[in-house]
Amino acid sequence: MLKFLRKKTKVVIWTVMIAFITWGGYAVSVQFEETNRSPGRIFGKEVSFRDHLLAYRAVQIFFAHPNPEEPSKPEEIEARTWEFLILSREAKHRKITVSDEAVRQEIQRLFTQGGDGVFSSDQYLQWVRGTFREEPRDFENQLREHLRIRKLLNQVREKEAGNSDEGLRRWLTQLVVRAKPEVYPPRP
Repeated sequence: MLKFLRKKTKVVIWTVMIAFITWGGYAVSVQFEETNRSPGRIFGKEVSFRDHLLAYRAVQIFFAHPNPEEPSKPEEIEARTWEFLILSREAKHRKITVSDEAVRQEIQRLFTQGGDGVFSSDQYLQWVRGTFREEPRDFENQLREHLRIRKLLNQVREKEAGNSDEGLRRWLTQLVVRAKPEVYPPRP
């Protein structure tokens, strides 16, 4: 056996290399299938896993269940995440912006709800990491998106929905139909 391997070293090495290349090519092709690249699509465009995760965390932080004793169901959170993503894309499409000052004011408001209102950057870091279990930059991006969506909903309520909740619900239903959300099933 060893004598055969010594004589046919090139053949053995090439066979092993071809086997590994084939295996690697198959693994890469499976990894980049359509349903594995993103959690879904809205408005005909892919949603990245990062955007989905940030939206999911924002929903958990800013859209708490009405009854704090009862935890939100995962399906409820997932549905609200896709709603958040659709509204976020619509707000970006309408070029709605939120200034850094507005984000700072909202952070100040959130922080002062439970304290004296004066805080340093170290206290802010501890507060964000301890309360929301987020890095400050991610938290601020989530807050900015939340404020952008609030601004969009206020604009729609005032201009398109005639200041009624029913009009806002109709607009939101039309927006979801227009977005054509496709949620890919999770990988097994």
